Amino acid sequence: MRIELRYFTGTGNSYRIIDTCRTVFNQSGHTVTVSEINAEEKEIAESGLLGFCFPVYAFGIPRICRKYLAAVRSFKNRQKVFVLITAGDSGESGFATAECEKILKRKNCDVVYTGVIQMPINWTTSPEPPFPPAKDEALEIIRAGVGQAQVIAGEILNGVSKRHQFSYPARYTKWRFYKDYWLFKYMGLQNLWRTFRVYDSCNGCSICAKICPTGSIQMSGRKPAWTSTCEQCMRCVNFCPNESIYQTMGGDTKGKNRYHEPGFNPGIRIRQKE
Repeated sequence: MRIELRYFTGTGNSYRIIDTCRTVFNQSGHTVTVSEINAEEKEIAESGLLGFCFPVYAFGIPRICRKYLAAVRSFKNRQKVFVLITAGDSGESGFATAECEKILKRKNCDVVYTGVIQMPINWTTSPEPPFPPAKDEALEIIRAGVGQAQVIAGEILNGVSKRHQFSYPARYTKWRFYKDYWLFKYMGLQNLWRTFRVYDSCNGCSICAKICPTGSIQMSGRKPAWTSTCEQCMRCVNFCPNESIYQTMGGDTKGKNRYHEPGFNPGIRIRQKE
């Protein structure tokens, strides 16, 4: 069977999970293609199985993922699909799986499996806990997440069908959950890019601009400047070699753990000259 897999990731969690699925599928004799979502891809080749893996951002999927799914053309034949979501807490997935399923059903997809896998938190600029874990704790969380992904991949191949149920943090009231969800989706995301700053330790190396998955950082006077396409994926914050990036409004990062999946090496974006 030919299997197509797509993902979006900031600091490597979703890539690690979808790559774990790829390994399981390959070991079972299937032909698998894995690629990061691309806005230019409007048509996905029909296959025996199509899988997506995205992170949770403020109880939904990232804006770039929502736009990608919405832009993909409908399948001529009924397409079998699974969706996996990575989250700092599997109980905090909110509307993420439901958002994916709603869009995919309009594309003539049969969504046979949705699941949420806990992976380490990467939101270093969060104004309040939980923050990214220490290295040893992160490795334990990754091991558990990979093990869960292996089980899920096997279940999918064996025809098991599951649906992840809507959930929000136990520490939240329902009112706070909906307030934060709507504020981030319709107000916060459009403005949080304005809050990025750098400490004096920034040496203008431009690594943040080169690895940004959405091309949302430009260098201005040897300092990074963020733009409105920023998804708050935290790649720039967690890969900065001098730990120089923070956000205003409570987003200080001094003394906090940084996190990215240890084996994840973000590609350098090739920018065309104007």
